[in-house]
Amino acid sequence: MNSRQRLLNAIRLQSVDHIPLYLRLWSMGGGEDYIPFDWRDQVRRAENLLRLGVDDTLLLQPPLGYPEEYIADRSAGVIGVEIEHLPPHQAGSLPRLKKTYHTPAGELTQSVKLSEDWPHGDDIMLFSDFNIPRYEEPLIKTRADVDRLRYLLASPTAEQIDEFRSRSRKLHSDAERLGVVLDGGWSALGDAVVWLCGMENVLYWQMDQPELLEALLDVLLEWELQRVDLLFEEGIDVLVHMAWYEGVDFWTPKNYRRLLRPRVQQLIDRAHRHNVPFRYIITKGWMPLRKDLLEMGIDCLTGVDPVQDRLTLEEVKQEMGGRVCLMGGMNAAVTLSMGTEEEIRQAVDHAMQVLAPGGGFILFPVDNVFCEMPWERVEIVIDQWKKYW
Repeated sequence: MNSRQRLLNAIRLQSVDHIPLYLRLWSMGGGEDYIPFDWRDQVRRAENLLRLGVDDTLLLQPPLGYPEEYIADRSAGVIGVEIEHLPPHQAGSLPRLKKTYHTPAGELTQSVKLSEDWPHGDDIMLFSDFNIPRYEEPLIKTRADVDRLRYLLASPTAEQIDEFRSRSRKLHSDAERLGVVLDGGWSALGDAVVWLCGMENVLYWQMDQPELLEALLDVLLEWELQRVDLLFEEGIDVLVHMAWYEGVDFWTPKNYRRLLRPRVQQLIDRAHRHNVPFRYIITKGWMPLRKDLLEMGIDCLTGVDPVQDRLTLEEVKQEMGGRVCLMGGMNAAVTLSMGTEEEIRQAVDHAMQVLAPGGGFILFPVDNVFCEMPWERVEIVIDQWKKYW
C-alpha cells in the first residue's frame, strides 16, 4: 500500500496496512533550521519524508494562490493602491502602516501597528494572522466595505488559468510518481472573516450586526466556490479547508450554525459531488460543534489536540470514532517541542492505543513540526510510531 492509498483509506474509514503518520513541517521565521533535508520545496519534502516511512501530501493551490498568499493589488477591479507610513499616535507607541485600495465603489483602508517582528515589509497582506493583533483599522468596517471587497477578490485571467493548469499537470505527475495524495486548497471562510474584520469585531458583530457578517461570508463563499471548482476540474484527492478561527472560541454555537455551517456545507457538498473527501482543519474549540460536524459530513477532522484543546482522547474516540477520520492525537508545540523523550513516547503510545483501534486515524503532531526544534525529537516520534507497524 503506498502513501496515497494509506491516507485515502484512513480518511474513508477503510482498512490500512498501518496507521499513517503525517508531519506538517513549518518555520517560525527565525533561528536555526534543524530539519536535515530539503523540505521547503514540497516535492523534495515528500521525497525525503517518504524515505523515512512517513506519509505526506502535495498541495495544488488554485489560481492566485490560497488566501494567505493572495495579493489583492493585482485584481483588475482595483483602480489603485496607496501605502503610507504614519507616526505613532503618542510617545512610546508604535509607528503605523496604512494601506488604501481604490475601487469603483469607493476606498477600502486598513492600518496596522508596526512591531519589530512585522513580516510583510512595507505592505499589508489582505489575509494574514499578523494583521489581527496589530490592527488599528481593519479592512472591513461597514456593509459598504463588503460591497467594495468584491473588487479585490479577483477572478483569474486566461493566462493565470493556463499557468495553473501547467502547474497542476506537473504536480499530478509528481504525485503519481511518489504515490502521494494531491490535496487541493486551502479554502477559508471563518478564518478570512477574522483576517478582514479583526477578532473583536467578529465577536461583537455576530451579536450586533450578523447581517454584515452574512453578507461578507456570502462574498467570500462565492469567491472560494469559483476557485475550488477549478481544483475539481483538474482532479484532486482531498479538499482542505482552514478552520482555525471557526471554533467556539470565536463563534457562539448558535452563530456558527447560523453564519458558518450553511456556507461550509456548500463547500462540503461541492466536494462530495466530485467524490472528493473534505478535510477540516480546526485545532481548538470544536467539541461543542461535534454533532454539527458529523451532520455536515466532513470526512477528516484535522487537529485533535489533547493539550491546547484540553481534550481527552477517550472522549473524542467515543464521540467521533468510526464516523469521521481523526487526524492528530498529540501536541507539537508543547509535548514534542518541550517534552522529555519519555513524555513524547508516551504521547505517541496514548494516541495510538486510544484512537487507532478500528482505523480512521492519522497520527499527526498538531499542528506544526517547527524547523527550529531539534530533529532528534521528531525521530523519537517516528521510532515509537513504527513499533505499531
